[in-house]
Amino acid sequence: MMHTSIFVNDMAESIAFYTQKLGLTLLAGPEHYPGNADMAFVGQDWNAYIELVYDLEEHAPYALGNRVEHIAMDVEGNFAEKIERLRSEGVKVLSGPKKSPSGGRWIAFVEDPNGIPVELLEPRKVAATVGA
Repeated sequence: MMHTSIFVNDMAESIAFYTQKLGLTLLAGPEHYPGNADMAFVGQDWNAYIELVYDLEEHAPYALGNRVEHIAMDVEGNFAEKIERLRSEGVKVLSGPKKSPSGGRWIAFVEDPNGIPVELLEPRKVAATVGA
């Protein structure tokens, strides 16, 4: 995957959430494209990022179904502490932290300022290579 694009209600609030709360970097923007949209890009790098779009064109009100189902990202460090920090900073925690359905790693869901669920996961443990 290269990127996910989501519609946002407030560009500054969305940039602040993804950079200050979830620790991503503002890679570019926000850029203004008259008559079209304002766009900004957040991520760890350009290999996988989120394109934030504030649509300037006329459209029906946004609903969760016409934005995106959810975004997922790994969370390094003490998982439970990170979720508690987000909660103490006013981030809505939708569920967790709890073990994933497979039981292999921690999982939680938080909500971004646009109502989009963000799945936070403990990084997948890579199995040791035989003979390495």
